[in-house]
Amino acid sequence: MNLLLIPSEQPVIIDANIFIYANQRASTQCVKLLERCANNEVYGILPAHILAEVMHVLMLAEAKDKGLLKGPNPAKQLSKNPQRVKSLNRYESLIRDLLAIGLQLEPLLREDFITALTLQRQYGLLTNDALFLAIATRLRVTSIVSADSVFKNIQGIFHYSPDDLNEE
Repeated sequence: MNLLLIPSEQPVIIDANIFIYANQRASTQCVKLLERCANNEVYGILPAHILAEVMHVLMLAEAKDKGLLKGPNPAKQLSKNPQRVKSLNRYESLIRDLLAIGLQLEPLLREDFITALTLQRQYGLLTNDALFLAIATRLRVTSIVSADSVFKNIQGIFHYSPDDLNEE
């Protein structure tokens, strides 16, 4: 379902790709959703492991934009050269801005890993997707926001996804 269809005051768990598409301006719907969260029109929940994923992706993107990465395995390249990591600051500003919009930062709990194992077996999900869904299950949140189609057939879940990617 289109992100513009999320009802007001609806609690939603937001996946990493939504933040990335909003940052890249690849989806107006993603940008508008984050604006609605910042204005308390939608109750956005950000799992901690998703924040870590966004932080990592934005750091690598900045390093690539600055020409600090060449070839495969960019994370390994950066880990071998801490000076390059120290020179990055755009991603830090983006993460601070993201944290400032008032999303609920939700930690992973031991029970989430147990639930994730069951969800992996039941739906064939990869680890981060299963943990994402496990947090939704624990919080009893039935609406998730992700561009990943893997969530569209999960029983009892409303899957909101941007349908305006690459239109601009």
